[in-house]
Amino acid sequence: MTEIFSTARQVREFYKSLNNQLLPKAITIAEFESKAWYVKERTFADDDTRTLLMREAGAFENFEKLKIPREFMVFLQNSEYIFRFFEELAHEEVEIDELDLHDTYAEFGEHTAILKELLIRYRALLDKNSLYDSITLPKLACINSSYLSSLGEIRIHLEGYLNAFELRLLREAKKFCDVYILTPITAYNKKVKKWLEEEGITTSFNTLAECCLNRAELIKEEKLYNKTPNIFYQSFSSAVLESAFVFEKIEMMTNLGISPENIAVVLPDENFAVTLKEFDRFNNLNFAMGFSMRESLFFKRVQAVLKKYAQKDEIEHEKRIERLGVDTCADLPKKLTLAEVESKLKAFIKNDDPKEQTDIILEELFLFKKFLDKIEPLPFLDILQLFLKRVQNRALDDNRGGKVTVMGILESRGAKYEGVIIVHFNDDIVPKRSNKDLFISSSLRAKCALPSIEDRENLQRFFYDRLINSASVVAISAVENEDKLPSRFLKTLQLERLNYDERSYSDIIIKNTRQIKNSPKSFHLAYSFFEKPLSATALKTYLECSLKYFFRYIKRYEEPKQLKYDARDTGSFVHDILHGVFANPLISLEQMMIKAREIAKQTKEHYDKSALWELEADIWLAKLETVFAKELQRYKEGWRVFKLEEWRERDFEGIRLVGKIDRIDSMNNEYLLIDYKTGRINTQKRLEKALCSSDFQLEFYALLCADLGEIKTVFYDLNKAEFIEESFFNEKKARLLEHLSELKDKKEFAFEACEDKKQCFFCPYKMLCGVHV
Repeated sequence: MTEIFSTARQVREFYKSLNNQLLPKAITIAEFESKAWYVKERTFADDDTRTLLMREAGAFENFEKLKIPREFMVFLQNSEYIFRFFEELAHEEVEIDELDLHDTYAEFGEHTAILKELLIRYRALLDKNSLYDSITLPKLACINSSYLSSLGEIRIHLEGYLNAFELRLLREAKKFCDVYILTPITAYNKKVKKWLEEEGITTSFNTLAECCLNRAELIKEEKLYNKTPNIFYQSFSSAVLESAFVFEKIEMMTNLGISPENIAVVLPDENFAVTLKEFDRFNNLNFAMGFSMRESLFFKRVQAVLKKYAQKDEIEHEKRIERLGVDTCADLPKKLTLAEVESKLKAFIKNDDPKEQTDIILEELFLFKKFLDKIEPLPFLDILQLFLKRVQNRALDDNRGGKVTVMGILESRGAKYEGVIIVHFNDDIVPKRSNKDLFISSSLRAKCALPSIEDRENLQRFFYDRLINSASVVAISAVENEDKLPSRFLKTLQLERLNYDERSYSDIIIKNTRQIKNSPKSFHLAYSFFEKPLSATALKTYLECSLKYFFRYIKRYEEPKQLKYDARDTGSFVHDILHGVFANPLISLEQMMIKAREIAKQTKEHYDKSALWELEADIWLAKLETVFAKELQRYKEGWRVFKLEEWRERDFEGIRLVGKIDRIDSMNNEYLLIDYKTGRINTQKRLEKALCSSDFQLEFYALLCADLGEIKTVFYDLNKAEFIEESFFNEKKARLLEHLSELKDKKEFAFEACEDKKQCFFCPYKMLCGVHV
């Protein structure tokens, strides 16, 4: 008897379980189908060819109404929606005309007519070239009776359900050999139960049923699950902590006596494998899906060139190009010959690249050249993007020898493990959404007997149900925060979240992080400190950490972009409100608050819209009411706003000083320089500490505005609505002059990491610096 399984993994596990017995034949269902059908006098079209033919088929007037542009690169990105739709119709053996018959309200009539014309034209192009593909296979397939007869008996280990084309194959197969089905029957695969009933076989739920289709006989039926697994569920605020959860649960399961080989980590989102690998410090994991070529150096080199071309002014891309040692940006707009394309692509391969990676690149390049030969010449930019699209679908095998298997949910079909860990069990991933509903509605699907959303979700439930209930111990995690929710599938399992401290998982992350051992860097060079105008911020940066100054002001490295709420946004937000309010006459507290709310509403659009940010903004609007009340009192005393956001430049003893002063008030030829503060104000209470300070902002502003006459400088504590004078102002001003004099005379600089490591915690350059904090 030939055993037929859903996956190659099941085949391997089947052979492993036989323990040197006489080996029966075992194959995958894909191999069985490829041999059971054949197509006369035609060749199977590869993906590149069928994409080109589908694009050619779309060369008619109404195609644009599908909102899929025919421009080459855009069509390439979107064509999979068309292919998947046509493939589903073909394999469920539903004619496209049936959509019109069941579309009672002609809701999709125009789209259906366009798709029908597209399909007719596409089939004609395949016929013209003596080709077939997965769309036309069900119409052209002939049964391979000699192959089926040679099998004698087959037993299909069915996990999930079969489409109409596959069911037709089984009906044909039983004419030439005995066909047995071994399948679980649960509430999540009712379609299989219904199909067996149509074949004259009655089965019961929650059983493992073996049937003979030829005799319409239920041979045996046994209880599906004989034990109830212990299931743990935890949620985390960050996906990174789920990595710690994985390693903690692996340790827990091995302590319970489960062997590492009998533990599986299942990833509903296989992209999470990249994160897991980073924390797999001791190579305990074996990634069944391999490592995506997206992580290869070749892929990163090509991406670096594309990013540099797209964002020419970003210095990070330039530095990445230097580090990776490749730059072909000048060639990107050009249309190159086939030989030049091959040469340029091979230039991205380096001698020390892993052989397996290079072999994949060269294999894909060989096929890619044939593809390029069939199309009109493209700019090298488009060619690079096309080639990356091909390469990203390939994977490098994991040969590190890890014993705990990591796999996707489809790979887990039919697999049984004592310990199962499922991570990222979130509602945006589980159940996985399909892109097959692009052209027709769910109600029309039901009328045409096409798989519904419920069918697809139940199929996924079936996979998880089999995996979970076949195990002894199961651990499930999800990310739960303001952006993500756990999967609704959890309700079926009736699980409650365990109480725990996230910090304990942070410790595991740190323990498993691969440590990068760098020595703090330093740079020695001749440098003129006052070659460019000097600001108070630049001086403060240098005095705090000369290496930070080097990165920011000499190398001009931009700080990483903040993706979420940043406390620095608060200062900008409040400054915007104050500038808008004080730019108008101070009439009344009510009018000032109306203006403040109006500005706040406009300004909020430029900042992160998280709940935390909204709360922070509302709190500051309440605080500013006290500030405005104080300002009205000062207005009555005679103070007036003289300048707002005043940019000033001044030569001071051969040094060009620059700075923007938040506000300057005036009264009777007396001037008050005001610096707004939304955070904590640190005014030193002891002279020795004040002189060691790196912050000379008010003293710097005093130098900038010396031409105004009688001036005074203050911090404005907006939290308390009060002015705070700088302690030891005159002493600090004298110390500032000493710093300027020393820097003016200095010709050689050593830019080194600071000794105060508290400065490093939030420094944007700490990764470049190499210091550990």
